[in-house]
Amino acid sequence: MPKFIVESLADNVITLRVPPTNYRNAFVLKPGSSISVVPGERIRGTIHAPAWKVDRVDLGGNYVEPLYGRPRRMQGTILSVNPATNELTVQVGYEVTVKLPEKYKAADFQPGQRVGWDNIEIPAFEPAPVTAPTA
Repeated sequence: MPKFIVESLADNVITLRVPPTNYRNAFVLKPGSSISVVPGERIRGTIHAPAWKVDRVDLGGNYVEPLYGRPRRMQGTILSVNPATNELTVQVGYEVTVKLPEKYKAADFQPGQRVGWDNIEIPAFEPAPVTAPTA
């Protein structure tokens, strides 16, 4: 599960820094999530991106556009495919779970393929459950 550093949290939007990259991306908190964090604190969680258009790509690196702010365009390598939920897990500089629109089928994709997509809305951040330290 990816690690991030909290830049800010306000109005249900969390801005995360992604070490060791220059990314400082803003995400909405996934509905039902509640967290209490301060800037500079490390946090683990998953990113859920709602795609409206997905392209298979042959060239270019893994990236998120823009570097700062709401991710609009993402591109990377497929790590896993989940046909049951019609989702792909993609490495873009950090791992992202991509919810495909109905016209695309996750089963048509394979791990190792490269894809790029445009987000229909701001991706959501789901914080990992906090576990109490064991004695």
